[in-house]
Amino acid sequence: MGLFSRLFGDRFTQPPPDEPRLSDAAIMRELYPFGAQLRTFTQALLARQPEKERARLVRRVSRYYNLGEDPVTALVSGLLDAEKGQLLNNMVLMAVDVDGFDDFKYLAPKLVEASGIDQIYAYTLEETPALMQVLIDFDQWLTGFGKRFLHVDTGGADYVGCIIEQDCVENLIELAKQAGIDAGLDPY
Repeated sequence: MGLFSRLFGDRFTQPPPDEPRLSDAAIMRELYPFGAQLRTFTQALLARQPEKERARLVRRVSRYYNLGEDPVTALVSGLLDAEKGQLLNNMVLMAVDVDGFDDFKYLAPKLVEASGIDQIYAYTLEETPALMQVLIDFDQWLTGFGKRFLHVDTGGADYVGCIIEQDCVENLIELAKQAGIDAGLDPY
C-alpha cells in the first residue's frame, strides 16, 4: 500500500484500462495494414519466377515495407535494387526516367524476353515523342501477344511498370489497390 492510499484512501488509484491486451501480431497488423496484401500482389507479379527467386524477392519487398516504407516504395525498392533485387534475365518490373529513352531501349527487350515473348522488341527513336507515347505504343505492341503493360504510380518522375497477361489485368489492378498501390493501364 502506498503512502497516498493510507492518507487519503484509495482515491488516487486508477481502475485498470478497459482495452483488451493486443498481441504483437495484432499491433503489427495495425502499424502495417497492407503487409499481407502487398505480399499477395508481389507474388502475383512474380508468378513466372522460379519458386526460390520469388520467395527471395517477396521477402525483400516485405522487409522494406516492415522498415516503414509505403507499399509502392517497398515494391520498387525491393525489386529494382541494383545489387540484390531482381535479376536482369528474370526481369519483372521496369523503371524508366521521364527522359530515359536509352534506358527504355535497353530494358524493354529484356523485359519482353523475361515475360516469355519469343519475338524481339525493337524500339527505334524516330521523331522523339514523349516517353508516355512510347509506353502506350509498347502496350499496343504487347496486345498482339495477349499481354499488357501495367503501370505502377510511384508518385515520382519515373515510369514504372511490368508486363502481365491480358486476362489478369483486372485481378492485378484489384490486388494492387488492396495493397495500397495505384496501378493501371494508363501511364501516370
